[in-house]
Amino acid sequence: MNFYSDIKKKFILIAALITILTTGAAFDALAVDYPLGSEGIKAASFPGPGFYYVMYNNYYTADTMRDKDGDKVNNGFDVKSYAMAHRFVYVTNKKIFGADYGMNVIIPVVNVNLEIDAANIDGDSTGIGDITLEPLVLAWHKPQQDITISLSMLIPSGEYDEKDAVSIGGDHYNITATAGTTLFFDAERLWSLSLLARYEKHFENRVLDVTYGDDVLVEWGFGRSIGLFDVGVSGYAHWQITEDEGSDRTSDELDRVYAAGPEVNLAVPQIKSQLRLKYYKEFGAKDTKEGDALWFTLVKAF
Repeated sequence: MNFYSDIKKKFILIAALITILTTGAAFDALAVDYPLGSEGIKAASFPGPGFYYVMYNNYYTADTMRDKDGDKVNNGFDVKSYAMAHRFVYVTNKKIFGADYGMNVIIPVVNVNLEIDAANIDGDSTGIGDITLEPLVLAWHKPQQDITISLSMLIPSGEYDEKDAVSIGGDHYNITATAGTTLFFDAERLWSLSLLARYEKHFENRVLDVTYGDDVLVEWGFGRSIGLFDVGVSGYAHWQITEDEGSDRTSDELDRVYAAGPEVNLAVPQIKSQLRLKYYKEFGAKDTKEGDALWFTLVKAF
């Protein structure tokens, strides 16, 4: 079997798994639960057996809202947020279908400041956000390809108040199916192209009569390894594919947004770590906000 034939078969497997994991009653998603942009270059390259700590730092700002046609809404909107997420990853020595089997948990701490002049909203909140449990991660490592599939659940652990526009928590569960691949264009694995896709299925809010619609999320990265550095560009895309349901829904429209920007990663072998720096500029938004995101990530192996 040649290399590209093997890639084709793996993509068929990934598509089948996503279909199995996400088939069912339709749900809705006004807001994305997954922090878009957290992965970029080599996004689908999961580490080998061991224990890892990942600290994500994300600063996001936006002063533009777009309507369903992509036109700017002049309502005095301004949001600033900072999140520090702590991810604890364990990859076992077990093999399932030839893949490394791993699991992880993500615990975010978030600060959000929101102003909307037209709605007389001016609020600020800080606290522990909703926790993500990912009990199933399968990662294959080929000479010129890495493949990852996973299944996770969002736990509504963050503080939530339906009367507070800047509640940290979302007060609903979700299940997310993830699949992706990193392709290396040379035997030395210097040039890479990654694609990581997620399908979010949301459950009903526990206080309000609203179920947010399904989301499709894609993160990508194209890079080149130069010594201890990985440099390139990365980006993301979000499409809401089903409408919100329930008497408390606030929109009948499907939102979307795209983003792209530069990324630089630095390996620090002396401390078994990697530092990652990324900047994203959002564009093409509809029925949602449009802004800028800066990411700094530390990955530490033990």
